[in-house]
Amino acid sequence: MKQYLVLCALTLLVTLQTTAQKITGTIRDTAQTAVPMLRLYLAGTQKHTVSGPDGSFTINNVKPGSYKLIATGIGYNTLEQAVTITDSITTLSLTIQPSDIGLNEVVVTAGRNKETLGTVPSSITIISGKQLREQSAITTDINQLLSMNVPGLTLGTNTSTNKGQTLRGRGMLIMIDGIPQSTPLRNGDKDMRSIDVSVIERVEVIKGSTAIYGNGADGGIVNFITIKANPNKRFSGSTDISASGSLTSAANSLGARVAQQFSGRLNKFDYVVAGTYEQTGVNKDAKGQVIAPFQSLSQNENVNLFAKLGYNFNDNNRLEVMYNYYRTMQNSTYVDSGGKFGQRPIIGIVGTNPGDKQGTPYNHNAYVNFTSKNIFRNTSLNVNLYYQDFYTVFEYSDFYAPPGNSAITSKKMGARVNFNTLFNFHPNLHGDVTWGIDVLNDKTAQPLTDGRSFVPEMNMKNLAPYAQLKTYLFKDFLVKAGLRYENIRLDIPDYTTIKFGNYAGGVFVKGGNLPYEALVFNTGLRYTRFPAFNPFVSYSQSFSLYDLGRTLRLAKAVSNGSTSINIIETKAIITNNYEAGFNSNIGKFNASGSYFISTSDLGTSLKDVNGVAVPERAPERVQGFELTAGYQFLPNLSASAAYTHVEGKKDVNGVKTWLPTTRITPDKMTVNVNYSPLKQWDLGVYYIYSGVRKRFDPNPTTKEYDLGNGPVGDFSLVNLYTAYRFNTAASIRLGVDNLLNADYYPVMSQARVRTDSYIKGSGARFNLGFRYAF
Repeated sequence: MKQYLVLCALTLLVTLQTTAQKITGTIRDTAQTAVPMLRLYLAGTQKHTVSGPDGSFTINNVKPGSYKLIATGIGYNTLEQAVTITDSITTLSLTIQPSDIGLNEVVVTAGRNKETLGTVPSSITIISGKQLREQSAITTDINQLLSMNVPGLTLGTNTSTNKGQTLRGRGMLIMIDGIPQSTPLRNGDKDMRSIDVSVIERVEVIKGSTAIYGNGADGGIVNFITIKANPNKRFSGSTDISASGSLTSAANSLGARVAQQFSGRLNKFDYVVAGTYEQTGVNKDAKGQVIAPFQSLSQNENVNLFAKLGYNFNDNNRLEVMYNYYRTMQNSTYVDSGGKFGQRPIIGIVGTNPGDKQGTPYNHNAYVNFTSKNIFRNTSLNVNLYYQDFYTVFEYSDFYAPPGNSAITSKKMGARVNFNTLFNFHPNLHGDVTWGIDVLNDKTAQPLTDGRSFVPEMNMKNLAPYAQLKTYLFKDFLVKAGLRYENIRLDIPDYTTIKFGNYAGGVFVKGGNLPYEALVFNTGLRYTRFPAFNPFVSYSQSFSLYDLGRTLRLAKAVSNGSTSINIIETKAIITNNYEAGFNSNIGKFNASGSYFISTSDLGTSLKDVNGVAVPERAPERVQGFELTAGYQFLPNLSASAAYTHVEGKKDVNGVKTWLPTTRITPDKMTVNVNYSPLKQWDLGVYYIYSGVRKRFDPNPTTKEYDLGNGPVGDFSLVNLYTAYRFNTAASIRLGVDNLLNADYYPVMSQARVRTDSYIKGSGARFNLGFRYAF
């Protein structure tokens, strides 16, 4: 009996020892960054797991023996590792190689969590740091840089505003590290020019309606991701000095720029601080004529101060703070002169502008960000508290009675609490859920600088819970679906409208509270098996309170010279985006394409009523396609091209008419060629073509084109970049904007049908710079 009991005890101990054996470890990429969401399994068994937010993994109940451990994931080469199990716990440290198929680039904006392009069923454009560094040698105008690189985005306006620049025919939400810069309650079109290019690490553009960040992303999101600290040195930095000017007429055109940056890492603490100062000269057209100073980039003083500090408590927990200050003011010694739409442009002549200086006196952005890679089981946490304080002043105008300068003030305070939970039910069913809540308080107003209230302060409070599911089905199908509940309260005080243009003003409006509630959702499917053809389909919605300020300032009296906020048309816009597309990577060749349809029951166009731009709330449908392709001919020679076609109509009382060109971009094509004749010498040539859009006839009553309906002719631009590196520290670079000195009018100059916008584009300009890094 005793022998039997001893045998049972030994058998039990052996069984416990066997079942207790497991494999644990971490998996990182070649940059030693933890890689989540990789599938790991033991070949020939049913044992599997998914790497966690910190790259950790565990496979339990593994019998002793020799195995092949396989790790796979989109954007990475499959890793196969021989493993021999003898001890109760086997610990591994694995490194996986990013693949070269083009789908491994990381994007954070699409799902508010790190993802690779191959795991996002939507159209995304990423402008890399390398592209920004090269093309900012041609121009530091961020509007132009974006439009040169983003399919579907209207070409830059050659002014300090992005008025008329749309993404796929609709408005976009501009952000800095997720902090909204756009002012959709009263859109001043100054949101794109809100930070200096010197502190932008990369730009992520999510195209198509999306509600993932809330109000205003009808056409998509543009997120400026700021620079990070250099983790490889305790102290490093760089100095950039450059000069620019006109090649058609140098007089008064010279400008200068200096940018200084320091960065490093001290144990658990890392930092980056940067400052930029720029003074631009007078811009001139292809004939050497001074371009009108109206909203011009001429004679601007630009200042940017940036700091980002981080502290790593341990491998899983990090605290980071960021602050950015941006200022751009025009100090023009010229005034607008002459001009008539369709006949001759407005030019600049020496003089003094009345009123206040135009520009942005300040734009403050700051955040405090805490990240925990494993706050509880398989779940990471990100908490972001942010603040923005923005003030911009427009040009002096007799549009108001009496004349003056209008301005936009906007203050935003917000919090984002973001969880990401991984799940692994089966080798053919695993993924993650991103969930949390957004809180935002946005106070926006449009006063005149003399104290008059043009648009009263609108106080928006938004509480929005959301959840986003991403799961893999049968290994090769990626499914994504999400919901967001918008719960908004908008407080508007009592106010009295003022006279401007042909609007008489003097209407007393009883204020109040406007509630908005909406449930918006998205879903998408991507098939990931073949890099040569990686297709997706998606449906997504966006929520937008479109430019309420325009509506509020045009209030009409109902009785006794007064009305109520509850009578004015203030409905929100829900936009639906349907899309099908693909990515393709075959050796040295890559391509992508998409076809999209965007619909809304309420529109966002403007129409001219007695000389005043009035919102038109008609149903709309926008559709189009985008194609891109690239090829690496040689290690030192590559080329890429992109083509975009967008078109749209509105339904006004059952009659379908074309949307104005202030909404719809003409066809656009870009071709980029990069070549390095020597290891130290780089060359880049960038070609941009803007097509024809002539959809409209003159108004039979006025014999003139209506607002936004001007005939747009085509034009082509060629830009040049070249740089020579003397050594690892010092380099010199030269950029030429409009190399062939094309004489042209930008798209919006032609489309708006307003003499005050009929301004030529810049002629050939040079930018010569020197950089020293240490």
